[in-house]
Amino acid sequence: MRREIFYLFILFICASASLRSQSRSIDSVLFSINSRYSFYSSGKSGEMLLHVPSGFIWTSLKIDLVVDCDTLYSSSLVPGRKIARLPFTTDLGPGIYRVSAHISVPGRKIRYIASAGLRILPYKPNEVKTDNLTGGLIVNKRKFFPFGFYCYSPVHPALPEEEAVKGFNMISPYQKIVPGTMHERKAYMDRCARLGMKVNYNLLSVAGGGGVNSQIEDLTADEKRERLIKEIRTFMDHPALLAWYIADEPNGYRIPPAEIEEIYNTVKETDPWHPVSVVFMAPFMSAVRYAGGLDIVMADPYPVPDSRITLPGTVARQLSGEFAGKKPVWIAPQAFGGGELWSREPTIQEMRTMTYQAIINGARGIQYFVRQGLNLFPKSVAAWNECGRMALEIAVLTPWLLSDEPSPAVQSGSSDIQVASAMQDEQLLIMAVNISNRPLRAEIKISANHNGRARVLFENRFTTVNSGTISDQISAYGSQVYLIDLRKTEDGMKSYPGNLLRDPGFEDISSPGIPASCYAWNQGDRGATFFLDTREKVEGNNSLRLITPVDNKSARLRFFPVNVTKGRTYMVSVWAKADPEQRPGKSGLFEAIHGSAGSPIPQYFELSIGDYGRRRFIPGDEWHQFITAIRIPVDEDVPPKLNLILSMPGSGTAWFDMLQVFEAVELVRSINPEIRSEW
Repeated sequence: MRREIFYLFILFICASASLRSQSRSIDSVLFSINSRYSFYSSGKSGEMLLHVPSGFIWTSLKIDLVVDCDTLYSSSLVPGRKIARLPFTTDLGPGIYRVSAHISVPGRKIRYIASAGLRILPYKPNEVKTDNLTGGLIVNKRKFFPFGFYCYSPVHPALPEEEAVKGFNMISPYQKIVPGTMHERKAYMDRCARLGMKVNYNLLSVAGGGGVNSQIEDLTADEKRERLIKEIRTFMDHPALLAWYIADEPNGYRIPPAEIEEIYNTVKETDPWHPVSVVFMAPFMSAVRYAGGLDIVMADPYPVPDSRITLPGTVARQLSGEFAGKKPVWIAPQAFGGGELWSREPTIQEMRTMTYQAIINGARGIQYFVRQGLNLFPKSVAAWNECGRMALEIAVLTPWLLSDEPSPAVQSGSSDIQVASAMQDEQLLIMAVNISNRPLRAEIKISANHNGRARVLFENRFTTVNSGTISDQISAYGSQVYLIDLRKTEDGMKSYPGNLLRDPGFEDISSPGIPASCYAWNQGDRGATFFLDTREKVEGNNSLRLITPVDNKSARLRFFPVNVTKGRTYMVSVWAKADPEQRPGKSGLFEAIHGSAGSPIPQYFELSIGDYGRRRFIPGDEWHQFITAIRIPVDEDVPPKLNLILSMPGSGTAWFDMLQVFEAVELVRSINPEIRSEW
């Protein structure tokens, strides 16, 4: 409190001096600002977001950002949009600072002032930032789109691995915070961490209340608070932690916003490194009253079968409009039915349209209600498989969905087809969803007058773009995603001459999210995964991400066979990197939970051609090219074709790109064509 008073005093002194010098009246209501990220913890650069009233969007503004009478930013600009980004560089150390924006319009005798907090924290490997501009999260220093589900306790030991291999990256179990089940909570948290999954951690029983089977009787307010703080301290450094989930439909239970804010403050005082989420029921816009008690706004519209199927999209649009630039919005789509108020489950097609409607209208997190495997919630295995399919699709789209680049506007020729666009690295992404239960011809108009072709993602085909218009067929309640490459030239890395391996850069996405030209084997852990990742690459749009949960129990990939000749030497080349902070036993996070040393062997990967020349490499935290030579024996019965084999026995997470095999003589011949083939 003393610090707040001090900053208000400094702000008053700075503002008063400025106003006296310019003899202007002051308005502290019209404009508002907030930090782009929920906090900063590394680097010296940051951004504040200025929310511009509609009447000032095309007005020249003079803006100064000030903290402690020091100017962080000073410039004149015409915003051109509702949110202006104000970058700054600072040497401020950890703490909470009050930043004020002084806005003036040349020729007007009025000065506008807005202020907001800026939080700077010491870095933690498991920290999670909210990006209030894009609505996404920053997890392990990478963009993260949470795509997961609620589930029940106790969490079945096989549930996390069953869903991780489908592409889900988050779970949120309903649970009671009681001492007797602490071992259950540690078990699923540890397993999720090893699988690379995150947890929206449920604190309802000792926090804001609500939720399924989450009530604990006969606890006093002080006992609840004590148990809340103890639970937070137990898991705040755990690598699986994504966010704290503190209230389930508080508007429905008529819990006062002040009560939620008090709980929120307790959570943030204990752990400021992780966001706090709250879910709301209809009327969904009542979430605005609770804005001071959350970092992530969630809503759970369940329309099937008696309400309009457009409800998830409508709610996402309203909430993302209200909280644009301020707080991320997630939607909890319906994945249940057959009881209570809902006489049936959503169909496969209804699951798809609800999910894509939410995302196209601004949702940047999906948490289905509810999952209980294998065929309980939802009962339809086919419908749940559709959710897994969409999890893989959204993982591919993540860099675009969380991009801060401006994109050309798109319009739909039909009110029954909703569209949105995003730009990343000069590649335009267009999403479309059919909100009607009948196939429709889609006419999508791009504001940029482009001619060429668009790749239809997840369908392994292309379509034509004529004068900025895409014409295509969209199935009943279906969705389509188009990617248009607007780059003038391709500066990407090229394959070596004579490369024998198919799809060396993992750009074939005939099936979303998985490498095309290989077979896969499991070497002991059912949760070991091998997905494409669009967030990390050295060329193209994709890399291959391997996650090995437990040492010596990795996935093993055998790539499409190549022709080999006995006695010849073949070069194998791959680019690779790892993330030591995501490795059990190396980041110190698992030791914090278990008090043990963790993983006993280094994180390494292996390459071989068939059974020949197995080589081990240890990737670092930056991209590096690894090259080795493997000779095929002369005196053995060698088949005419062999497979390159990749595995990662050392537990952890790593990425691979530009995996190539070529005969050594081909590389030399590319340098000197006179070299003989017998070499």
